[in-house]
Amino acid sequence: MIRLRYLALTLLVLTGLAAAAALAHMNSIPAFIMIAPGYVVQAWLFESHQALGGFGYQVTMVGVSALVWTLILLSPVVAVRLIRRLVRRPRAERAASMP
Repeated sequence: MIRLRYLALTLLVLTGLAAAAALAHMNSIPAFIMIAPGYVVQAWLFESHQALGGFGYQVTMVGVSALVWTLILLSPVVAVRLIRRLVRRPRAERAASMP
């Protein structure tokens, strides 16, 4: 079974690469959807007069987008593992209580 931390790190790297590629090609809808979470955070920073420019802008856009998409993709995996663990527990407790 794949450990969750390795899966999370792999997904973070892959979504980071995808977000970096999307930042360079924001003239398409899929690229804009990929980079949208970072765009929202950068817009919020702009409205609060704390916006970053240049390299900080790119790091914010790519970093936030990669983190959000990693969490979105990991959520079903974590939910399935939690449900499987909750379902298996009662069986193990019943087997231990049998003589």
